[in-house]
This record gives sequence, C-alpha cells and structure tokens, in this order.
Amino acid sequence: MPKILVLDVPEFRPLVEEARARTGYTVTGPRLGYWRIEAPGVLEFRRKALGFKPAVWHGALTGGLVGRIERFDNEEMRIVDGSAP
Repeated sequence: MPKILVLDVPEFRPLVEEARARTGYTVTGPRLGYWRIEAPGVLEFRRKALGFKPAVWHGALTGGLVGRIERFDNEEMRIVDGSAP
C-alpha cells in the first residue's frame, strides 16, 4: 500500500484535505509534524487541482514515501505499491 508523509504546514494543507475527501484514501496525523496519506493500489494527485505553485508541488514528497514513484512531473503525482513491476 503506497503512503506519503506530508509536512504539517499550511502550504501542504490542500493535499491533506484532498486526500481526506477521496474514497479509499486514509489520512492520519499529524504525528511528529507529518500527515500520513495512504491508499490501496495508487495515490494520485494533480498540481493544478490542488492550487499548488510548482515550487510547493515539487516539495510535496520531501516528507518521504513508501512505494514507488510511477509519475511525478509538473502536473501529476502517481505513487504505486513498491512491489509493483
């Protein structure tokens, strides 16, 4: 199950709120200054839908992740299970 850790600062709050609104996504925390977002299969987010400027977007994974980055470009983030080929 892919997971991302998101720093508990106002700049990243839209990512946490978007994850909370999605069916199948689980948000826990904050704990030790980080939110944990996880979902079975795939975590997907789009920068413009979150209202992120590129610099904030590219900092979204600085808290770490469990899984494999399938796509992380200027527009889309896709994190999949680490055991996936």
